Amino acid sequence: MKRTIEIDDTLDNRVECAIDEVKAELENYLKDNSDTDSLPCLNNDLDYSGAIHSIVDSSVPIYTHEIKTAWYLHGSELEEAYENAGVGDNPMENDGMSAIYFYIMDKVQEWYRDEAEEVFEKWQEGKK
Repeated sequence: MKRTIEIDDTLDNRVECAIDEVKAELENYLKDNSDTDSLPCLNNDLDYSGAIHSIVDSSVPIYTHEIKTAWYLHGSELEEAYENAGVGDNPMENDGMSAIYFYIMDKVQEWYRDEAEEVFEKWQEGKK
């Protein structure tokens, strides 16, 4: 018997939403710290209060079907993110949610490394 199923891949959308929230956090930081003369550090400045970790944590799916879908479609990337984090030997820790967390955090850090400077420069131009 052949069956056709349809599944929703929400991981990319979750990453995009996390990045949008981190971008907003950066913009808020710059508004609150108008004397800043260089791009703030993601970990030391923006995440000082735990805001970035909270954003990423809230982006991790909590429903089993979403978690299993993410693993079915992105398993190798999730395993790689977990291994790169160096936190243990079992990427299925917490039903695989930990690996999803590290995957989203990697994508957020990648965006920050590649794109945040542009946001900062735009903000600096607006100050003049």
